Amino acid sequence: MNWGHKIIIVFILFAAGILTLVTKSMHTRIDMVTPDYYAEELKYQQVIDGRREAQSLSAPVSINQSVQSIGVLFPAEMHGVALKGTVLFYRASDSRQDVSVPLKTDENGLMLVSKRSFRKGNYRVQLQWEAGGKNYFQENLVTIN
Repeated sequence: MNWGHKIIIVFILFAAGILTLVTKSMHTRIDMVTPDYYAEELKYQQVIDGRREAQSLSAPVSINQSVQSIGVLFPAEMHGVALKGTVLFYRASDSRQDVSVPLKTDENGLMLVSKRSFRKGNYRVQLQWEAGGKNYFQENLVTIN
C-alpha cells in the first residue's frame, strides 16, 4: 500500500470519529437546574436572606435515614409552629428524579418522607419554609442508600 492510500484511510477514520462524536452529543440530555433559570436568579436575594435566618436558629435542620424513610427534623424553636414550605430533593445527574414534597411536620418538628420515590444516589436537599412571618432556607447534601 502506498502513502496516498494511507492518508485516505487516516482521513476516513478521522471523519468517522468526528461523525460519531457529533451523533453522541446530539443524543445527550442536558438539564438546566430549573427551566426558568433566569427568573429564579432574580429572586436569589430571598435565598440569601433565608440562609441568614436559618443560621440564626439554635440548630440546623437535620436529615437522617432509616431503611424505609428519610427523616427531616427541625430545631426546637420550630416544634409546634405552623410551617409552610417545600422540601426539594434535587438530583443533579437527572432532573426526572427530582422529588418535591410539601412541608408537613408533626408536633415534634419531624417530617418523614418515604424512600419509595427515590433512586439510590446523591441528592441536594433544599428546604424552603416560612414560620412566624420569616422565610428560611437550608441546603444539605444527602446520599440515599
